[in-house]
Amino acid sequence: MQLAMHMVTIEDLMPQEHFLRKLETALDLSFVYEETAPLYSKKYGCPTINPVIIVKYLLVGFLYGIPSERQIERRIQTDIALRWYLGPDLFDRVPDHSTVSQLRRRQPPGLLFAQMQPLRPHPPSGLLPSKGTV
Repeated sequence: MQLAMHMVTIEDLMPQEHFLRKLETALDLSFVYEETAPLYSKKYGCPTINPVIIVKYLLVGFLYGIPSERQIERRIQTDIALRWYLGPDLFDRVPDHSTVSQLRRRQPPGLLFAQMQPLRPHPPSGLLPSKGTV
């Protein structure tokens, strides 16, 4: 067995034509920071998970038809494209499924995270490429 060391980044591994690159360009999630600001303490508690990462986590579950947070977590751990979309580097931990589940359960029904449930995808026509190319 031959071992080789390569200098590679997650950016190098992500195909230029991948759907998630197009989505990252087209979908502006900057509003999430303002929407969730009242939910985060600036003085107390543990370091928070970036709220945009949580929204992307749930969005991945929706777009790929992944029915549970546990399965979303597993898929993000092994899929370079999903990891690239969320933002963590190759060796960073992805958000734990139980953290995401607790966050959704604790939010009042009208808030952003509580509304995002794992569902079957129904994107607008033409947004997703044909089967087999995602």
